[in-house]
Amino acid sequence: MSNADDEWSIVGERIRLARESLGMSVRELSRRVDVSASHVSQVERGLASFSVRALYTVVSELGISMDSLFEDSAVDADQSPFPDDDAVVARSKDTSLEEAGIVLRHADRPTISLSSGPRWERLTAKPESNAEFIDVIYAPAPGAEPPADFVRHDGREYGVIIRGELNVQVGFGTAVLGVGDSISFDSSIPHRFWNSSDDEVHAIWFVLDNHLDEMRQQFSSVGATNHLHGSSERGPASER
Repeated sequence: MSNADDEWSIVGERIRLARESLGMSVRELSRRVDVSASHVSQVERGLASFSVRALYTVVSELGISMDSLFEDSAVDADQSPFPDDDAVVARSKDTSLEEAGIVLRHADRPTISLSSGPRWERLTAKPESNAEFIDVIYAPAPGAEPPADFVRHDGREYGVIIRGELNVQVGFGTAVLGVGDSISFDSSIPHRFWNSSDDEVHAIWFVLDNHLDEMRQQFSSVGATNHLHGSSERGPASER
């Protein structure tokens, strides 16, 4: 993508297709997201963009994954342009890691620039239906105040700062994270992040949705330790 206009043409088309597939009107979506109907219409036409809070609300109301918004509308939201099974590289000596959707080159990262400032760069070659793995770039904003809106959504977030210093607030707690500092928390707790420095900030975020988190907890409750360390008599984890 060459610029924010191109990015939001794709994102807007994705949102429109998802909304129409549900038989939902622009006015109804605007009511649920708490923005004007004209703003939703402009977003769908690639003429405007949503904030982080609004975008998370949109994907929740439409029942789509955040990752799917990065994809060109010519590709079905539920289909990856890559083989579903990453193990294809183990079956064919002629398949490259790029073709298998395992490796993503920096120059090829799908990108979304949010109206509230940050730029999201997806770090996976294909959409992940139950997780997000992104590099978020926060532009310099000397003396900036915290965003007016808090964000909250399902899942759990994990982040690490790789450049600059990022202000974070989770619930009533605040902190300033520097290079190498990390954070993890329940995404349903209201939170917000902002850059108030002269320098650009880069943070790597991994967001795990509740479905996978519940599966992990269930797995742990039935003797996951043995499987993860390969000490059981049989089990796929021993092949890792």
